[in-house]
Amino acid sequence: MRPEFRRALEAAAQHDRPSGRIAVIKNAVKDEVSAVDPSVRVRFTDYFNHSVAPDLVLEWPHEDRKRPLFVRSASAAWLLNDMRLIASHHPVIFTLEDLGTESAATPRKSLQAAAATAGTWVTDSTGTEAIADVRARSPILGMLGQALVRGGRGVADAPEVRKLVNATQRGFAGAAKGAERPARSAVKAIEGHLDRDQAGRLTRLLRAVWEGHGADGASFPTTASLGTLTADDLSYLLSIPSDGSPDFWTKIGRAVSTELLASVRVDDPSPNLQALVSASLDRLEAKGVRLIDEPYELFEPDDYPRWIVTRNRLALRGQNWTAYLAARRTEEFPPTEDAELPDYPTITSRATANRTRISQVQIEGHDTAVTVESRQGEEVLGRDELNAIVERMGNAPLREAVAVLPDGRNVKVDFPQRTASGSGSVTFLLRPLLLFVLPLLSDFSAYELAGIQRVVRGGDSYEDLYPELPGYGIEN
Repeated sequence: MRPEFRRALEAAAQHDRPSGRIAVIKNAVKDEVSAVDPSVRVRFTDYFNHSVAPDLVLEWPHEDRKRPLFVRSASAAWLLNDMRLIASHHPVIFTLEDLGTESAATPRKSLQAAAATAGTWVTDSTGTEAIADVRARSPILGMLGQALVRGGRGVADAPEVRKLVNATQRGFAGAAKGAERPARSAVKAIEGHLDRDQAGRLTRLLRAVWEGHGADGASFPTTASLGTLTADDLSYLLSIPSDGSPDFWTKIGRAVSTELLASVRVDDPSPNLQALVSASLDRLEAKGVRLIDEPYELFEPDDYPRWIVTRNRLALRGQNWTAYLAARRTEEFPPTEDAELPDYPTITSRATANRTRISQVQIEGHDTAVTVESRQGEEVLGRDELNAIVERMGNAPLREAVAVLPDGRNVKVDFPQRTASGSGSVTFLLRPLLLFVLPLLSDFSAYELAGIQRVVRGGDSYEDLYPELPGYGIEN
């Protein structure tokens, strides 16, 4: 028995009034459950040790989910008898004594089978301690803890929880290498201890890691829940308040798209979202980016820039601005009003500071528009003929431009809409799109540009990212 829980029971015994003893016990059980799933809301009822009325009710308001909890003695025979009355509610049964003290093997086996079949999770303080102690090791184990409270089934004292944890860890490590045996053992353990809904979240993540590292999907172990990783699965994972290594997020990122990220539910700020996007920038793609001025809101986090999911879009949030990403279509951009057009010196300054090549510009006159384009995709800014046109037109503003990314692909920049996107079905990796094109859309301060580069580029330099283009951009 966990020392804290033992002390709580000893404190309960000191109360003269039954109501005092009951309150202490219920609070102790609440603490045990909350240590496994901090997101749960625990509501006390007016009952204690009632045949069919729960002692506590576990609630997740955002999911419209509830689960009753009954406090009971650890006797397997008594639990089997009680389960016939309450199993239809798929409850949690929390025993005040350690389940391991039950010496009769046959009742324990019968209890395990009955609880698993009935979708009832029977645990004690050693079981909750075992998962609470490891849940912070990785988001997967944190997700496993939440899943047990929401949909655990069978008997789970400390030894049983440790077996499940070890099988899960080995399974995810094996999936990253395409090893079928540990993956199959993990599926068996997960599905043996969780209902179909909760098990599916973990087995779909396991499959995502498996397929993300090139293993054949057809050879992945058979699971009760089919389908690919969903936004709901990813939302659960991102909500876990535990740290994952960069390697872990890289594994998950192989199964994630910008479109999928735009559909998740995630609080702001989200350290897990920052870690996942950062680890996935070498593969996440977008149709384009739109910059919208959005003032800082009261009580908003002051960590800038940071990744957020808002208005059903993945976005980079800066101070007083948001850069929205469209995953596949320009229609995904949120609406915006036309901005003031920048002039030629402004665009030249932005492109020069950011080392961005511009192969085409459209200059907006009073009643004419002039387009200057390099046939070979070379730099046009600074050319004598363009300078002469700008001078003749009285330094007229620019309406459009075409920026060339280091891989040679063109991005059309619409300055009135402060939007950059590709033509047809073309998409771009987020890193070069945000590094080389986003700064063309506004006069970011040096501090803001440094922040964008820090978040999007990480510790790399431009030369590290694109060593084949040491002089990329136009000269000062």
